[in-house]
Amino acid sequence: MKSIEPAKLESAPGLVRKVADFWTRNVNAERIMGRSVSEHERGSETYFAELETQRYRSHRHLPGWIASMRPGSQVLEIGCGIGLDSARMAQHGLRVTAVDLTVVGPATASRRAHERHLDATYLCSDAEHLPFPDAAFDYVYSFGVMHHAPDTQRCVDEAYRVLRPGGQALIMLYHRHSLNEAVHRMLRVPFEERDELCPVVRRYTVSEIRAMFSRFSKVEVRADFVFGEGYGSLFRWTPLPVYRLLSHWLGWHLMIRATR
Repeated sequence: MKSIEPAKLESAPGLVRKVADFWTRNVNAERIMGRSVSEHERGSETYFAELETQRYRSHRHLPGWIASMRPGSQVLEIGCGIGLDSARMAQHGLRVTAVDLTVVGPATASRRAHERHLDATYLCSDAEHLPFPDAAFDYVYSFGVMHHAPDTQRCVDEAYRVLRPGGQALIMLYHRHSLNEAVHRMLRVPFEERDELCPVVRRYTVSEIRAMFSRFSKVEVRADFVFGEGYGSLFRWTPLPVYRLLSHWLGWHLMIRATR
């Protein structure tokens, strides 16, 4: 278990540095629409328990996606944050390597992996320049991360490079033709955090996704997650069949499975 020291990122270009600073101040999964999910100390068992409960209650499409990867395979997670999904992957029997642009994410996740004896290694790294050889992984997993990178296409190309032939990239990118996009535009609400503009938030159409992943031999794209707990009672009381239908039509998450 290790994480790169902060000094290793000092040479990063200006926009990459701004993105890293934003997600250091606004640690992913800790807040919803400006509200803290947990008041407990970062890294405590209660902290992780509360954040995991909220994440998989709201992101009902995620557990099955993670479980679709074959146990025993080597997976790289790009943008691991504090390690909620990577811990679940390790518990599923995957051999996990995870990277994040921040230092706080890998440091927090690494401590937990060490305490729980999880097969997961965490690094601080830029997804546009991954420190791994070609064809090193069976899977590359990235959920809601690459659309925040200065060069999203470069991140996709790096995922392709480090995948073995026949390996799969499981990547979520934001959907431009979605209900969430329309609501944010109508209400002029910033994406990610109410009080601070995220430096980069890209959204894509399905045709744009297919062009970005054109090097892959097979690309499957489906929309999911029409809205989450930030929508309050609307999320809690929408019948699941209706929610799934709306997600298929107007989902905010484009779930991409691309085979090299």
